[in-house]
Amino acid sequence: MKRIHRQDVSMNAPSRAMWRRTVSILAATVVCYGGIGGKLGVIQLTQHEQWQALAQEQQLSDNVVSDKRGVITDRNGTVLAQSTETATILLYPRELTSETARRQVSDELSALLGVDRDTLYKKACKTSSRYETVARKVDTDTRAAFVEWATARGYTAAFRVIRDYKREYPFGNTLSCVLGFTGTDNTGLEGLEARYNDQLAGKAGRVLVSQNGWGDPLPNDIQYETAIESAEGNSLTLTIDLNIQQMTEQYVEKAVKNTAAANRACAIVMDVNSGAVLAMVTKPDYDLNEPRVLTDSTVAAQIAALSEDERSAALLTALQKQWKNKAVSEFYEPGSVFKIVTASAALEEGRVSTASRFFCNGTFQMSGVRTMKCHVYPRSHGSQTLAEAIAHSCNPAFMTIGSSLGTTLFADYHARFGFTERTGVDMLGEARVTPSLYHTADAITAVDVATSSIGQTFKVTPIQLITAVCAVANGGQLKTPYVVSDITDAEGHTVYHTDGQTRRRVIAEKTSKTMCELLEGVVENGAKNAYVEGYRVAGKTGTSEKTDQKTASANGRPGVVASFCGFAPADDPQIAVLVMIDEPQTDIRYGGVLAAPVAKEIFENVLPYLGVQPRGK
Repeated sequence: MKRIHRQDVSMNAPSRAMWRRTVSILAATVVCYGGIGGKLGVIQLTQHEQWQALAQEQQLSDNVVSDKRGVITDRNGTVLAQSTETATILLYPRELTSETARRQVSDELSALLGVDRDTLYKKACKTSSRYETVARKVDTDTRAAFVEWATARGYTAAFRVIRDYKREYPFGNTLSCVLGFTGTDNTGLEGLEARYNDQLAGKAGRVLVSQNGWGDPLPNDIQYETAIESAEGNSLTLTIDLNIQQMTEQYVEKAVKNTAAANRACAIVMDVNSGAVLAMVTKPDYDLNEPRVLTDSTVAAQIAALSEDERSAALLTALQKQWKNKAVSEFYEPGSVFKIVTASAALEEGRVSTASRFFCNGTFQMSGVRTMKCHVYPRSHGSQTLAEAIAHSCNPAFMTIGSSLGTTLFADYHARFGFTERTGVDMLGEARVTPSLYHTADAITAVDVATSSIGQTFKVTPIQLITAVCAVANGGQLKTPYVVSDITDAEGHTVYHTDGQTRRRVIAEKTSKTMCELLEGVVENGAKNAYVEGYRVAGKTGTSEKTDQKTASANGRPGVVASFCGFAPADDPQIAVLVMIDEPQTDIRYGGVLAAPVAKEIFENVLPYLGVQPRGK
């Protein structure tokens, strides 16, 4: 029997150290592969979307497609603002591998697209750039010509065409200071376009273009490659009637030309009973399709003559004034038109009646202040009824009427009629009302009441004034003016609708009826230039000096505001009209001479258009 030596056993059996080493390796392997497996599990189960997105980012070039803004129409469905399809053309410089190609693209494409040749050449040479934008807002015909050009010359791999939209305004200047406009990114910048931007703006889409590992696009036929379509925005239906708007614009524009108004003019036509704005005009205005072109050639020439450093700031200031909606954003002293409010408050409080009489000797005197004169001074109106005092627009009579209210009641009615707050009209740029614009209840004096009673020493906006006059005409309800009646989505479903809102009652129906009769007498016996044959028109003229400004016309006189505000028919009010001409440069500058005839033209055309039949008294 062979004898096994201990030495042989020790040479063939693994040692304890080897076992420990083997176990350690196995354990490490298990831990390593377990960790890898666990990580793969986590990636597969919880992080797959994240890694998928990273892979797509590497494999696809993502380009944003502009959203299509909703349409804006007038109350009858006529399109006032719309978005039409255009294109953005992108260049991938790495695909232009020769100097010859870069020069050919620059020479030929600059002419085709109307872009600067040298700028395009610089972009073609940027081989370190993934892509460069060649042109935006390219119309359909030009896009088709470009595709034909690129295909014929074998440059399809060097370009992409991305869908875009351009905002268009079919009626140019019409309603420009109300509609406003958009920027190059289709975001609203002015007017309703900005005020309702969240509603009008849709959801941007995306174009995904396949690319290789170096970030270069894979060949295609340079057509659209939309993966996610953009969503169209909501549409607005306005209370504006395009026909009434165009009529009103025509007459206001003529007035601006005839009076050489130095600070523009405005007009508002409003539904008396709802507060719906049927027309809102500021003249001069601008072309919505070219909002950055100055329409005032004189101002444009003055700016062009400035130094380069001054020119940019001056141009921006001029453009901002051109875009401003005067009817809602500018304050002025209303003058005698405000006597409508003074008389309404005094009648409501029983301080005067239709039987009251007032005596005018040409002046009005108060202790501690200089004598205030009637507009007919040194003549006088003598003894007169309330109806005659309103028709004569007698300042001493209305200072007496206002004084009968006292400081507390006068301040209270000033607030009730909405002159201490914004109207809440759904438009961009309604001016903020501050106590510096009127006499506050805690500081108003008897003298303040006297001067405010005739519409001086405080300021209002045109939209505030016509809203207050509508309350006098409609039975005493102060309405919230508005210009958007409906908002609909892309499928035509209504998401918002309003017929108007009442803020509060300011006078009783009885007082309203009396005022309608009295103001009809004003047009028949005073402001005769606003009289329309066959219709019962009521209203009041105003002529106010700009006492707080050192402005003067060409002949050195202080600047004035000539205005008229009225409504018709007087016995069943339907529409109100306000016309305001700021700083006319004519010899005669009274509201009854300059503004009332404009209102007459509006009434005599709009009333029949709305189906209001002419009738006798």
